[in-house]
Amino acid sequence: MNHNATESDSNNSSQGNEHKSLNASQTSKGELVVKGVATAVAASVIIQSGKGIISTLARHPFVMFGLGIAAGYLTHKYRKEIISITSKTTEQSRDFVLRQKENLKELLAESQDDAGNQDASK
Repeated sequence: MNHNATESDSNNSSQGNEHKSLNASQTSKGELVVKGVATAVAASVIIQSGKGIISTLARHPFVMFGLGIAAGYLTHKYRKEIISITSKTTEQSRDFVLRQKENLKELLAESQDDAGNQDASK
């Protein structure tokens, strides 16, 4: 008898947990507003600090020269990976453009067929 009671208690508690998790996963309008405000504040802080960093770098040409050397070194070090990623991206974009052209041709053909059907029905 105790075994059945513990099973029903565990079933009830798991159902209660599911109900609590459903309520916890739903966001209220207030939470959305707070998240939006927090995101806006974070973006503003990042932009303001970025302006300060860029103006500081512009005043110190040796720092800019050092950053250029570092960027050149990293570009040379990872040139094979950069070239392979660029070629893959070029290939994917070419495929995307071809698919979009095909979709556009199909859409134009359908619209012309629909226009022809409407003219024939009049």
